[in-house]
Amino acid sequence: MILQNWQWMFVYPAVVLAIMETLWIVSRKRPGFGHRTAIVISLLVRLIYLVWRVLFTIPTDAWWNTATGLVLLAVEVIGFAQSVTVYATLWRPHAGVSVPLPPADKLPSVDVFIATYNEPVSMLRMTIAGAVSMRYPRDAVRIYVCDDGGRDEVRQLAEQYGATHITREDHAHAKAGNLNNALGLSEGELIVTLDADMVPRPDFLEHTVGRFQDERLGFVQSPQAFYNEDPFQYNLFSGKALPNEQDFFMRTLQGGKSRFNAVMYVGSNTVFRRTALETVGGFAVGVITEDLATGMLIQAAKYRTEFVPEIIAAGLAPENLADMLKQRDRWCRGNIQTARKWNPLTLPGLTPMQRWLYSDAVVYWYFGVFKLIYILAPILFLLFGVTALDTSVEALIVFWLPSYLCVTMCFVIVVGRRRSHSWSNIYELALTPAIAFSAAAETLGLKVKAFNVTPKGVGLQRQVFHWRIALPHLVLLVLSAIGLLNALVFSPQLAGTAALFINVFWCLYFVVGLALSVALCVERPRLRSAERTRMGTMVTAEFQRIGSHPGVLVDLSLTGARVTIPWSDRLEPDVFASQTAAVTALRLPDIGAVRGTGSWIATTPQGVSVGFRFDPLTPEQTVELVRVITESPNWVRGDEEEKALLVTAGWRAVRGASRTLAPWRRSQVRVASGAQAILHPVASVEIESALQRARKRSTERAVGGLTDGSQGAVVVQVADQPSPSDPTTLTAVVEDIGFGGCRLSMRHRLQPGSLVIVEIPGSLAIPEGAEVRWVKRRGLRFEAGLQFDRSAPNHD
Repeated sequence: MILQNWQWMFVYPAVVLAIMETLWIVSRKRPGFGHRTAIVISLLVRLIYLVWRVLFTIPTDAWWNTATGLVLLAVEVIGFAQSVTVYATLWRPHAGVSVPLPPADKLPSVDVFIATYNEPVSMLRMTIAGAVSMRYPRDAVRIYVCDDGGRDEVRQLAEQYGATHITREDHAHAKAGNLNNALGLSEGELIVTLDADMVPRPDFLEHTVGRFQDERLGFVQSPQAFYNEDPFQYNLFSGKALPNEQDFFMRTLQGGKSRFNAVMYVGSNTVFRRTALETVGGFAVGVITEDLATGMLIQAAKYRTEFVPEIIAAGLAPENLADMLKQRDRWCRGNIQTARKWNPLTLPGLTPMQRWLYSDAVVYWYFGVFKLIYILAPILFLLFGVTALDTSVEALIVFWLPSYLCVTMCFVIVVGRRRSHSWSNIYELALTPAIAFSAAAETLGLKVKAFNVTPKGVGLQRQVFHWRIALPHLVLLVLSAIGLLNALVFSPQLAGTAALFINVFWCLYFVVGLALSVALCVERPRLRSAERTRMGTMVTAEFQRIGSHPGVLVDLSLTGARVTIPWSDRLEPDVFASQTAAVTALRLPDIGAVRGTGSWIATTPQGVSVGFRFDPLTPEQTVELVRVITESPNWVRGDEEEKALLVTAGWRAVRGASRTLAPWRRSQVRVASGAQAILHPVASVEIESALQRARKRSTERAVGGLTDGSQGAVVVQVADQPSPSDPTTLTAVVEDIGFGGCRLSMRHRLQPGSLVIVEIPGSLAIPEGAEVRWVKRRGLRFEAGLQFDRSAPNHD
């Protein structure tokens, strides 16, 4: 026993945790308060824990226990070193300083390289339009579409926007070779690199170019932000609760690295000095992550690099888990390849801190291996009794508990809501099996298939479960469950031991993460062809029959918009239902009229919502729309968590998965009616028995007016075999009615596909007829959906 006087054993953890809790409470009121004190205490407590681990906890009773204990200890030491790196970058928050553009006569020329291979043309259109919208003298900027796919449609797109289309006959060195080819064909003093999906804001060059007045500045990196939901946000129904998984590195850690002139080039949203690229021989080749290598080589050549914290460009995150794994597999292998070719520990020119940070970036990609060791250690104990830690419950309370709690609280104090310790674990667990294999394969030199571009913007039309991705997580879950059952039920001799306590805790901790990882493998459909941005600005909608009405632009994309129009004296629900047709145009501020068609329409007590699909846009309209979208404060989500507890996230995932997909919406408004209708069947429609009963009814039965304000009877005449001499009538209830059709409820069944003539005396006449589109039984009655205009799309 380490502590002989048990009465003092709780003093150390109690004091440490009291200080940390005080700092945590104060930091909630005053963000940033005491974060350096928290870092120091956390690292000291963790160092004490590691000393205890080394000196007192390695089991020696069997070689397999000793080996397991040493492996686990080695992973913990590496984790401590990584924590030191993270806290070193977060020690002093990055304070971005804005540098204005130089005078017009001293502005450098700028070449914009948009690298593409096989991405959708619709995606490229938005990126090119964003580049055109950048505020900079037109004669000083030139846009190059670097098309390694050599597609005619991309050449035509570039010509429409005044960009230069560049292609090459060979595709050597993938993206790096593509950019180097453009480098040799251009002359600009500064080079902007953009991925095919990364759309710059109009102020992109205003935030970056001014910094290059320093002749030793090699490149400026801005955050790689995203305007769509990544798989964690989307599949777990947590888009409003979680930031993008990459935000913590892209927006926070990159700023800390810039203090040590170690900001990493991430392949896009970057401005280079041409001479800096030429000094290192252009973009690095021979590795599949040319970005990491290129930035490191420029820094080794003694150029300065800076980080711009503002979101001045954004793109698409991988939209499903399989594509995300392809991307991370490439990053993992590429980082290891880079370290093999340009070892940051020996590369001439780097400072000690640069060597440390780049080495840490490479070691990070072994997290899959480290995480597997953490997961398997408690499973091995619970199943086979393999002990990795030999200690007592009292020692755990004194050394392990304050270390674990200090790490958790320090992360909250320093990082705030930008990332939680629990979600960091979830992100890594979801990728662990695949990344562990990638790291091991690349380290051992195993060959893989050729480089693939990460698919983006392709959408998914149906729900998919990724069995192959989920299988390792399911296996680990089953092994964990069996291990818990074995230890807690069938191994009573373990009761009350420190080994049982610590291993059950970590097993349950990872079970939660593994369960959410499996839920993540249920891929939700993405039905939109383009991401929508919430707006909230005023627009004017033009309708076919009722003229123009002001409304609120709810959301906007390059393909369409959603508009809400409040009810008014000029636009009342009953008039709207009986008179309106499709929307024909939207008048947007600073853009003017954009023509299109209404794709759906729905009413609420407050007004009417309209889904609007644009007709093909001109390049000028596209550029203006991209400007409006990217300048919206809602274009890119913030980088803080909101209501992101794992229990809350799990409940959201269960609740969301239990819901059915929202049904399609009508293209015309319906207003609830409830009026009595008289049906005049004049042909055989499978209701012969009903006709016999109907003959006994009076044809003079009075019926009430429609609740949409019209008066008189509704007359429906079946027109497939007209027989005007038969005046037999049937009664029905009009459940709802609108310009496009109506829904009837009756005791009799109409034949789907029958043509009918509908008349509403004094209100509406549809002489061109209608069609019975569907019939459903509702208890003892039937419902029928009638579409008035046969040329209209079916929304009943």
